[in-house]
Amino acid sequence: MGARNGFGSKAPAAPSLKRSDWSGWASASAAAGAVVGSLALWASWSALPWLPLPPGSLGAHAGCLAKIAAHDFAAEFFPAGAKACARAWGSLSTGEKAGAAARLVASTVAACAPAVVFAKERLVPRDRLIDVRGGSRHEGPEAATKLKKKFAANCRARPDHNIAPGVPYPGDLWTRHVLLIGGSGAGKSTVMRPLATKIIDSHEQMLMFDPKGEFSAAFDGPAILAPWDSRSLAWDVAADMRNILDIRRFATAMIRDSSDPMWSNAARQLLVGIVACLQATKGRDWGWRELADLVALPQTALLAIMREHHPEAVRSVERATVTTAGILINLSAFCSPIFDLAAAWGETPKDRRVGFVDWTLGLSSHPQLIIQGHGAYSDLTKTYVEAIVGTFAATINSIEIDDDPERKIWFFADEFPQAGKLPVRALFEVGRSRGVRCVVVCQDLAQLEDIYGEKMVRAIVAMSGTLVVGQTMPGETADKLCKALGSREVERPNVSVSIGGSNGRADGHTLSYMRDDIQLYKPAELASRLGLTDDHRGVRLALFTHGDAYELVWPHFTMPKRRPAHSPAAWLSPQTGAFDAQVRPAESGAVAASPPADSVPAPDEFANLDALAGLFADPGVAAVDDGKSPPADPAACIPSSPTHVRPNPPR
Repeated sequence: MGARNGFGSKAPAAPSLKRSDWSGWASASAAAGAVVGSLALWASWSALPWLPLPPGSLGAHAGCLAKIAAHDFAAEFFPAGAKACARAWGSLSTGEKAGAAARLVASTVAACAPAVVFAKERLVPRDRLIDVRGGSRHEGPEAATKLKKKFAANCRARPDHNIAPGVPYPGDLWTRHVLLIGGSGAGKSTVMRPLATKIIDSHEQMLMFDPKGEFSAAFDGPAILAPWDSRSLAWDVAADMRNILDIRRFATAMIRDSSDPMWSNAARQLLVGIVACLQATKGRDWGWRELADLVALPQTALLAIMREHHPEAVRSVERATVTTAGILINLSAFCSPIFDLAAAWGETPKDRRVGFVDWTLGLSSHPQLIIQGHGAYSDLTKTYVEAIVGTFAATINSIEIDDDPERKIWFFADEFPQAGKLPVRALFEVGRSRGVRCVVVCQDLAQLEDIYGEKMVRAIVAMSGTLVVGQTMPGETADKLCKALGSREVERPNVSVSIGGSNGRADGHTLSYMRDDIQLYKPAELASRLGLTDDHRGVRLALFTHGDAYELVWPHFTMPKRRPAHSPAAWLSPQTGAFDAQVRPAESGAVAASPPADSVPAPDEFANLDALAGLFADPGVAAVDDGKSPPADPAACIPSSPTHVRPNPPR
């Protein structure tokens, strides 16, 4: 209803105010009801075996009924006709009267049907804005109905798992990936749990990052991959290092960028040469233990390996200088995860190893894998997860795997930022045609921006075909989400009322229209509208796809605990000792090439670093000077057998 203005006239209600259209509902129901009721009475006015028909046509009976009603209203209307109709009605048998009354009641019920049909459209509170273009926001039970109706044809063509209870979702949308964002307690796990249960029960190929151990405990079917867990499989790194390009990608994942790129690049070159040596001498018959052994070698042995297997890295260890010592120190520091993985997986038998090139191609005996994260071991988590997902993404983004719309490879990432900087761009860009379905979860876009950068985060949001947004407190992330969800362009009516005359009455109304952009969600609404439902039986989140937003409710979903989330590996127990399980560089001779760290002066304290070469030379090898000494015989640096790849025995 409109409010009264200062002159006593009724002002129209604001167009943005939601209200029910009672007058429109009544007029539409009356008009449609009259037509439907008349047709129903006409259709039923025929002989039926179970319902006697009064004599006379429907028109004659309708005329009599009208005369009787008019005479009852005013005695002077149709006195003779009304009396004759009353006598005719009284002469009917009881069955004929019941038949006429039943037909009249049935037609009356039919006449009321349009009122019920129009009630949903007219009586649900709506604004009076006219949509021009853009998306829409659907709330309440209507949201699920609208979503099912919109994708009904797609679901028939490519049926797949439901995205919410009773809401089917087509395979075309799953392959366009899902990004789930919401604060702590917003219901992200409530959305993921039923979906993960359906995927695992369907035995579909799946790679899941599980930093909290929630899914590791709930499902005993998928294999676990975690260096700190005694039940873990091992990454068969030798199977995935097929050529020099695979090795370079592996080295880039294992050795992170440093503030001075010289150190990290030189360490990567050495690691490439080490893996190339293992590949050339052992084929696929090696693992993390052999890799750690070679990383721990001294400068002279590494020089021989580089000369034979990776000449481009020779200059990194050609001279026994302070720079070479720095490179070796950085190599050991950067490769500390390799020593940890050697302690964890060095003795794993081959039948418990998994190569991720074969896994991606569907050739593994473990189609469902849970890669665990561990907050206490975040550096190791990020290193090995980045390397594994890098291998997976590179295979997906290669010509080795064909497009297949029927293939299903699910990639789940709960608490996505904890996995580190994963190469997910390839999965989002080309994964759709290869059957990859990414479902990634985070609490805040700022977490992703710290890792991937603002531009990459914008690209991830844009490449996600479905955004599921949970309760988010007002702030920068809420602002960005509201901008990403878009707006709708509307026309709103503007009514101008002119007042004149002594009585203060309105002399005229002027109606005009103006266009406006309205956001589907305001930042404050992401906190007030979403979250726990009033009955505390579920959570409400907004699903955004194809320009429209749908507020859906996911009931709480509890998963049974089928196994412990964590079973500590023996190499981490205090009785075993983590250091005893690893290669000791000091015992293998690597540290013999360099003095203790506290005895090495800072490089900028010396004008001629080569003058310090003697400090860092291997005790049994003469230092190479500026070229004044005769060059060493290359054959002398390359052992006649592959035994040079093993570390020196402890003294």
